[in-house]
Amino acid sequence: MALFKPKGATSDGGGNKYTGICEVGIVRFEDKSADFDWADVFLVAEIAIKDSEYTRNLKLRGSFDKDGSGNITGGSVLNRLYKFFGDIGCSAGVNIKGEWEAEDGTPIKDIAKYLTDNHAEGASLPGMDPAMTHVAYLYKEPNKKTGQAYNAVHYRLMPNTSAGKVDLASHVKWMKTNGYLKEADASTATPANQTQKLPASVEDAL
Repeated sequence: MALFKPKGATSDGGGNKYTGICEVGIVRFEDKSADFDWADVFLVAEIAIKDSEYTRNLKLRGSFDKDGSGNITGGSVLNRLYKFFGDIGCSAGVNIKGEWEAEDGTPIKDIAKYLTDNHAEGASLPGMDPAMTHVAYLYKEPNKKTGQAYNAVHYRLMPNTSAGKVDLASHVKWMKTNGYLKEADASTATPANQTQKLPASVEDAL
């Protein structure tokens, strides 16, 4: 079965060293979609940060738009998913039924294991930091219900090069300007050394 893709798919924030554009490496992946009825996709990539003993979670989550037969017709999570997969060099995806497949149509039974085995840097070296092959945008995401802010990682990863950092900065600026990425102000930010999980009600940036 062929992969289903959407049409067209092919600086410091307040004294915290670990916000803004940071060098990162992927430690492992986890699939939490079975924990939430609303989630067709809920992938968590654990991200190590250069010179930090704490990790952060990059979350890709959402539901598909489907027709009366249960076939996928779209959904913003597809765009985020395939952009992230493109960033890490992954050619897998979902078919029209929402099932994970490799590019050649081979079914993927455990997407978290598949991603960890093929796209986590240094996962086979317990106790050691992964290679910092990417840069990511780390920020504080506001929660209107609680009035607090939580550590978050934007879903786009760029190569850890000068050009990659420029490209990510440009992308983040566009996302902010168009209202797709909203950050908490300093008064609601959590401490720099405190990692908290985002509640399920907070949606990823489009």
